Amino acid sequence: MKYQRGVTLTELLIALMLGILLLGGVLGVYLSNQTTARTTEDLSNLQNRIRLAFQVMSYDLRSAGFLGCNNSERVVTVVQVAGAIPAWLNWQGGLVGAAPEAANNNNESIRIMYAAGQSSSVVSHTPPSFQLNQIPELAVNDLASVCDETLTSIFQVSAINAQQVQHQAVGLNCSADLGFSNPFVCANPRPRVYPADAMLLRFESIRWFVAPSQVDENFNSLYREVIVAGVPVAEEVLFGVERLSFAYQIRNAPFGPVAFTAALDMTQVTGVNVTVLLADEAYQAIDMEESIRTIEFFVSIRNR
Repeated sequence: MKYQRGVTLTELLIALMLGILLLGGVLGVYLSNQTTARTTEDLSNLQNRIRLAFQVMSYDLRSAGFLGCNNSERVVTVVQVAGAIPAWLNWQGGLVGAAPEAANNNNESIRIMYAAGQSSSVVSHTPPSFQLNQIPELAVNDLASVCDETLTSIFQVSAINAQQVQHQAVGLNCSADLGFSNPFVCANPRPRVYPADAMLLRFESIRWFVAPSQVDENFNSLYREVIVAGVPVAEEVLFGVERLSFAYQIRNAPFGPVAFTAALDMTQVTGVNVTVLLADEAYQAIDMEESIRTIEFFVSIRNR
């Protein structure tokens, strides 16, 4: 019989050690690839959230001041809260800036107002009721605007019946009179009948600002606030924002957006430069440099 020799214990240990080293190398490469893939996915998801946030903000800014009907500069609102026109209807041409807030890491905010949605044509107007050419995309208590070539009136919808929309002196409406006066005194009669072919739309008042996140209060987030039935409702849009700031391009001035001041005439703003700095601590897994964490873009105001 031919002699057969087995594997010695030393050879077995060497083979086992080599196998462990090889397996460790393969496992290290696998884990490294997993980490890279996870980081890439996290970065891609963040970029998608950033893209979506600034697409929405850009749309709001481009729409600032739109009212339809040739965008008449005469605007009146009969909506009042506690006997005064609320800050979220302080028109100023549809764009309202704000100074940096020292208590909020010097973050800024901006309010944008415009008419939106599908327009309806007025068939007839017998105050406090509009007869329209179609059923409007509105609900009771929504803010709405109606305009012709000379005036825009903002009111809260008090009732809807098929193609009929009413603006009675109830809810937030201090009056059923939609006429203009300067100075505005709601109690004074201002009868106004809008002609046929006047345009009625939903009215939006949007505020972009930074506040503590609802997910993790140790970090701030970017919020978009809308007015629902006369009540501000904020939605968290982008987590982990360290700084939000705006600069404003002035009509007939050389290009060079300027910071907000109390003396700035917002009706003369033709473009807004937006800068957002993401918080490094909120995205440690991605390890972004400040140049990558800084997002900046410029939006022209269409309706100026």
